[in-house]
Amino acid sequence: MYLPLNGESLAWCLTFQNLIRPNAPRNLSYTATADSVTVKWDAVDGATSYNVYRGADKRLDKSVTKPTHTITGLSADTQLTVNVTAVGPGGESQMSEIVTKTQAAAE
Repeated sequence: MYLPLNGESLAWCLTFQNLIRPNAPRNLSYTATADSVTVKWDAVDGATSYNVYRGADKRLDKSVTKPTHTITGLSADTQLTVNVTAVGPGGESQMSEIVTKTQAAAE
């Protein structure tokens, strides 16, 4: 495209990027100890990071760059809901959810 400028022609070009939100993480799984839960999921194409939310109020626990996260400092025999989103140039995906449970305390 050319734009006239002071009797001269100035060439310029516009480039548009298709910014699509990444898909939600899939295949969430977890392993647990008496005081921690490690959640893993499949990597998402186009994701640059993942947000991990915890609890019924879905508060952000951590933003991570790999498809795994460990939540520590939990009590034994505790059920915890964990939600994960993928984040990319087009924004944040829908949430994926898994309900986890720490192991019972050793007797």
